[in-house]
Amino acid sequence: MCCKCCGETQRKVWVFGLGSLFLVLGILTVVFWPGIADNLVEDGLTLKPGTDAYDSWLEAPIPIYLSFYMFNWTNPEEIRNPNVKPNFVEMGPYTFLEKHKKENYTFYDNATVAYYERRTWFFDPERSNGTLDDMVTAAHAITATVADEMRNQRKIVKKIINFMLNHEGGELYVTKPVGEWVFDGYQDNITDFLNLFNTSMIDIPYKRFGWLADRNESLTYDGLFTIHTGTDDISNLGRLTHWNGKNETGFYAEPCGVVNGTTGDLFPPKMNVNDEITIFATDACRYLNLRPRGSYENHGLTATKWVGTEETLDSGENYPNQACFCDPERFDECPKTGVVECKACRDKAPIYSSFPHFYLADLSYVDAVTGMKPDKDKHEFFLAVEPITGVPVQVHGRIQINMMIEPDDDFDIYRGVPKVLMPMFWFDQYAELSSELASKAKLAINLSSYGIIFGYSLIAVASVFLVTGITLTVTKKWVRRTPEDEDMLTN
Repeated sequence: MCCKCCGETQRKVWVFGLGSLFLVLGILTVVFWPGIADNLVEDGLTLKPGTDAYDSWLEAPIPIYLSFYMFNWTNPEEIRNPNVKPNFVEMGPYTFLEKHKKENYTFYDNATVAYYERRTWFFDPERSNGTLDDMVTAAHAITATVADEMRNQRKIVKKIINFMLNHEGGELYVTKPVGEWVFDGYQDNITDFLNLFNTSMIDIPYKRFGWLADRNESLTYDGLFTIHTGTDDISNLGRLTHWNGKNETGFYAEPCGVVNGTTGDLFPPKMNVNDEITIFATDACRYLNLRPRGSYENHGLTATKWVGTEETLDSGENYPNQACFCDPERFDECPKTGVVECKACRDKAPIYSSFPHFYLADLSYVDAVTGMKPDKDKHEFFLAVEPITGVPVQVHGRIQINMMIEPDDDFDIYRGVPKVLMPMFWFDQYAELSSELASKAKLAINLSSYGIIFGYSLIAVASVFLVTGITLTVTKKWVRRTPEDEDMLTN
């Protein structure tokens, strides 16, 4: 339309009409867009087919690495010397690329989904310091398990077990390649004998021993998980409701035995940065509480760090709320703070978990051996999560596996040895958000702000139109007049 051809009335209609339109649109955008944006973001974060969150949940879109640090026991022959402590030298890391894939999933009408997760590991020599052929000496896990299970049996039974251990492959320690210690497993004479003997008195449920033997590519090893999808209430997103079809683990008294927390890969948006978060750790058959401590920045995102603290692995010594993680009938035998017993969960083996190098644990564990160097920067367990979207930015899941050996005069192998918690290995499960996913997270975070800025821009443009219109009206300059017209008006 040619404005020069417009009359005064038409020009007023255009200026005040557009100004009013932009003003209304701007106000509506500022008022309603934040709610619309939140709904769009929350809808994209729920677990339902078609959302980015669903695709990322099915198969992890970023590389995850699992690094093992093995403890080589250098002086096992001096274990009975009271003047010499067991010495350990850390070896590694031996790093594996870890792939996650959800399978056999079923969605339910109550906004939950049940699934299995297949995890596959591939050795990454470029990220490793050593090879899987490196030899490591450590306590003999099967012998320690048999001795621990039989510790309170009658003398005659223990004599029979002692004879078996002495003649069928029982050892105080064993030296094997890293690959066999971790995933491959190794052939063991006493394991072969017990499987052949087939007694319910001693339960050894595997053919070969390895810390993660039979786990690589297994669909069912970690169990069946049931979690909230967030479709009914986004604040429940990722919350675990059942493990293996039950809402209790059966390994600890309530409330410690309750299936609680998340699996660590899904968190709801709008997290309270002052609250604890809870992770359910299948390896320990229990949950871990992490506290907010500081922040972490990466790819332009500011995340809150939730870390393992002195309370996380306490069994009631310093934090009474954690006492249910220890058998009340054996409270005097419960480990000191910073170490938790995993016997019930790990096939009755005398396994205990802690943070690496006994970080945050009672100093008696560090002092009982040599070679431990706890370091916050290297050994802290933490999750850095962007709290507005609930997107994990960086994860370092660091846990150490230990084995208890105890003196027992009824077993020749353990006669005269000290009671000591032997560090076996520790692992670091590491993942970091990619720059591409960080860009998507930043868009989700700023989507509401972008709309508000656009709304205020519309209001600013509307103001220009309206102020211009009012000015032209007051000054009566809607139409440019010729000098002749001015003379006629003044005469």
